[in-house]
Amino acid sequence: MKRWLQITPILAAMAGAAVPGGAILWAPHSSAAASETVAGAAVKTQEILRQPVASDVVELEYGAGQNAVFVAAPDWKEEAGSRVLRLNPETLATEAEIALTSKGFGVALDSGAGRLYLTQPFNGAIAVVDANRNALETRIPLVDKANLENLYRERGASPKQLAYAAEQLKKYKIVEDYPYRLRELAVDRHNGRLFVPGLGFGIDSVLFVVDTKAQKLEKTIPGFGFNAVGIALDEKNNRVFVSNMQGQLIVVDTQKLEVIGKYEIKADQLLNLVYDPGTNRLFGVDQGIDRDQVRNMQLGVEYKRRSAGDRLFALDPDTGKTLAHVPAGPDPISLRLDAGRKRLYVTNRGGVRVDEGKGTLGVYDANTYALLQTIDLPPHPNSLTLGENGDILYVTVKNDGDGKKAGKQESVVRIDLR
Repeated sequence: MKRWLQITPILAAMAGAAVPGGAILWAPHSSAAASETVAGAAVKTQEILRQPVASDVVELEYGAGQNAVFVAAPDWKEEAGSRVLRLNPETLATEAEIALTSKGFGVALDSGAGRLYLTQPFNGAIAVVDANRNALETRIPLVDKANLENLYRERGASPKQLAYAAEQLKKYKIVEDYPYRLRELAVDRHNGRLFVPGLGFGIDSVLFVVDTKAQKLEKTIPGFGFNAVGIALDEKNNRVFVSNMQGQLIVVDTQKLEVIGKYEIKADQLLNLVYDPGTNRLFGVDQGIDRDQVRNMQLGVEYKRRSAGDRLFALDPDTGKTLAHVPAGPDPISLRLDAGRKRLYVTNRGGVRVDEGKGTLGVYDANTYALLQTIDLPPHPNSLTLGENGDILYVTVKNDGDGKKAGKQESVVRIDLR
């Protein structure tokens, strides 16, 4: 199958906004269908705290063993300024800043082992942070740079694809670069591995497997298609699920490190995934952004869309069958399952490269998929993590165009669910 160049990868930092000064309360807008049940009552104004923390924030994780929230804070202007923020889980005050050698994006935490892993999306590596000592431990390289035009030629690109690739490479002044971008990752504590989708930069995506004990690349599994992005782990059954942007769900055996299933699904762009072991369901957000030209060029065929996008999907991970799909807000980004309250939280970006972002947080019933509440979190809510016992939800909120021009800091939001 012929491949194609994607000059602007999906993992490029997304703009967002915050507010100046200290922490503030943020008033939510609630939908009429807000739930009033004890195990998941509607979120109220006084339960939301918002704290500006850095010029850029991306993903975050809560560490029970560390009693802290860790936030990736890349510096897109001066890479050496990139760091991880350690926040107080109650006040969101910054307790420590952990310097990185390059920008971090995706975050996965092994709280018991005291290790925080971050993808370095444009540098082909994983950063390993000692979460107990607040120090960078090491860097695990996954891929080397390559001459991209030569690489496309070696992978069998057609003359038309090569001509367009050459034009785009010249436009962006790219000759050598990392052929894979790194976005999300999942830590498999049981098998001592990290699983990291490598989003192919104009070529087929792969899945990198890292040995967390040896702290080195163990295996690269090929065959993940156009823009492999979403990932979720089923530790009990030794499975990892990967979604791409050509309507496919790929299942890998986490012990044998082999692909054991590949399903055509009705969601074109499952950007992020979450697995529910209690009901054996896989949830994902179908983003719906126009990627048709790039996708068609890379695949060498015209891809026909299967979904309207801007949706929340539930899939049977054993077959890829769609169990349900319901509307999400505009430009959904991430989601988190609150199994105890039977809730799904979905961040909706509310605009791409806009001056004024109008992002929201959607709260869904995980059983019925009904939208229970919509909380305004402008400009661009991004990533989610749950605190200890699932009582607190943390959200990063990014700048929009106006916020970026004004030099505002991006924020972390704390929502008390009790």
